Amino acid sequence: MRSVSPIESTFNRSRLRTRWDARPIDLSAIRLDDFLRLGLLLAATAATATISIRDPRAGWIFESAALVLAAIAIWRRERAPLRLVVPLAAIGLWGFAQLALGATVYRFATLDSSLRMASLAAIAVAAGSAFQTARATGKLIAWMAGFGLAVASLGVLAQFTSPGKYLWMFPSPYPDSWGVFASRNNFAQFLELALPAALWRARTGSVFDMAAAGAMLAAGVASASRAGAALLAFETIACLALMGRGKLKKWKLAAVIAASVAVGGAGQLVGRFRQPDPLELRREIARSTLAMIRAHPLKGWGLGTFASVYPAYAEFDIGAAVEHAHDDWLEWTAEGGIGFAAAWAALAISIGVPAVRSIWGMGVLAVLAHAIVDFPFARLGIAAWVFLLIGALAARGGVREFARGEH
Repeated sequence: MRSVSPIESTFNRSRLRTRWDARPIDLSAIRLDDFLRLGLLLAATAATATISIRDPRAGWIFESAALVLAAIAIWRRERAPLRLVVPLAAIGLWGFAQLALGATVYRFATLDSSLRMASLAAIAVAAGSAFQTARATGKLIAWMAGFGLAVASLGVLAQFTSPGKYLWMFPSPYPDSWGVFASRNNFAQFLELALPAALWRARTGSVFDMAAAGAMLAAGVASASRAGAALLAFETIACLALMGRGKLKKWKLAAVIAASVAVGGAGQLVGRFRQPDPLELRREIARSTLAMIRAHPLKGWGLGTFASVYPAYAEFDIGAAVEHAHDDWLEWTAEGGIGFAAAWAALAISIGVPAVRSIWGMGVLAVLAHAIVDFPFARLGIAAWVFLLIGALAARGGVREFARGEH
């Protein structure tokens, strides 16, 4: 079957330009694209749903699925931009290089962490292949907005009706569980990823998407995550500022968001901001992590070994195990050395402009910023979505997806 179909479209404020080409439509390729997209969305959604499960088998299933999806994308011979390939390859292969060179103090932990990093890079590769069209990316944005609303609503409802339990059924070691999330910070980090998608869809005046954006911001405020609430507020202001058209609709959206936040309440959040030392414990852990970095600045201690090495450099005892540095950037440097942290910095820089240009992908930058004071990338339910969005942004180059007839 032959058909005339658009193969490239660009939009600016004055006109829509589309280049057309007559070529065969490969129905098998279309079905494979659908399989890739559905597989990616289901894998990331499942990772979020199981984010609080400590059984390593849940992670192994995700990693296997990610590698299979990436293999399909590579078999299709799709290529990601070089500026993205280099940092992704470094992140995905760094731990294996440490294993080959013997640059780790705990081989099993490094192997486990290496497989996780490789699976995250694989998710980005597969997403770069699956979300190359405006239609496909629009589906991703819609999924993020709808899933974000569900997570926000469920999280707040579960927190206030069943504290200390996951989804009213499973006991949690923490008193402030938010739906499937054991931490208010992880809950807020997911909302940081989903909110820009809802804001972008709400620009048309859709009541549902306005309500979704308002619910996510209100849930983030209710969670009392200080960094999360600040980043969600910044995202909202930035998205509204960057959406340069439809001022009346923007004010409607701003009114809905303000009303939602008022309903959600900010009393606990204000109380946490009033704490005399918001960096208590984090500061001391950071100093101990810097001591680890000074001992092995180039090769690091091995990916996944932070919890094993940290006690030898701890400056104080909090009476509990310290599994993470509460700063992913410091932890990456301690475990992988300066080069590994540089690969993450290169990835952040390469995706920065496309994320801002797209608006819907700005959550990637918010989570990378939140990683300065927490460890979102230690949780597959957060990291999977970050790398999925990175792949989609690389494929589309930060293009803003417009609904039909909105030009």
